[in-house]
Amino acid sequence: MVEHVSDHPFVPNDLMLDETRRLLVITGPNMGGKSTYMRQAALIALLAHTGSCVPADEAEIGPVDRIFTRIGSSDDLAGGRSTFMVEMTETATILHNATEHSLVLMDEIGRGTSTFDGLSLAWASAEHLVERRAFTLFATHYFEMTALTEPYDGVANVHLTAAEHQDGIVFMHRVEEGPASQSYGLQVAQLAGVPPRVVARAREKLATLEQQEVHQAGTRGGMHEGDAPKPQQADLFASAPHPVIEALEKLDLDEISPRQAMALLYEWREQC
Repeated sequence: MVEHVSDHPFVPNDLMLDETRRLLVITGPNMGGKSTYMRQAALIALLAHTGSCVPADEAEIGPVDRIFTRIGSSDDLAGGRSTFMVEMTETATILHNATEHSLVLMDEIGRGTSTFDGLSLAWASAEHLVERRAFTLFATHYFEMTALTEPYDGVANVHLTAAEHQDGIVFMHRVEEGPASQSYGLQVAQLAGVPPRVVARAREKLATLEQQEVHQAGTRGGMHEGDAPKPQQADLFASAPHPVIEALEKLDLDEISPRQAMALLYEWREQC
């Protein structure tokens, strides 16, 4: 369908899901092809189960009991449901009913609420699907989600490629292994026609936020001299050190008396 209406050649991509690779965390820019990659997988599985030929050079598809999707944004104002409520209702249905033979498409879970709430919901939903062993394609702009590969077997990172060119962006639409390095949100906004003044101001603000994150990482010991800052989202799970920890780090144990140490213990206990 995309190939039929587009002036550009369609870029085909392989997909492999098996017992050792059950959930793919898909990152990359908006308009990079994440949703197309997910939908073509669902359409090919559906066509195969109806006995149809499929648009692929080769396909091996096992039993799929249901295809679940959480894609796009819509509201139900007449029913008193916001866009986020609709999203969560659909997510709840998927989490309750998906099995190890289900194909699940989750696109941008948690974007309709605060960043911390949304990321936490996305993370917990992905964990639940891993535990249910459902075959899942999980597209997200939360870069922190790419860390799911560390605690869980069966999770892999893939990304849709893009390249910057003369202050613009060129979408390659190729799926490659590993997480994306950045989201290219400002470039997409520029393509959409957002006023140049707004885009320029957004670049200034982005540079400030990234510099703050680099400084915080250096304070935590995460940066070393000569290291280049990585273009990724701030680590939203990293918390500021507790005042008691800071005070303890600065304390010279050889210069305080037992009485002073006891007084500090009482003071810190109250703070904690």
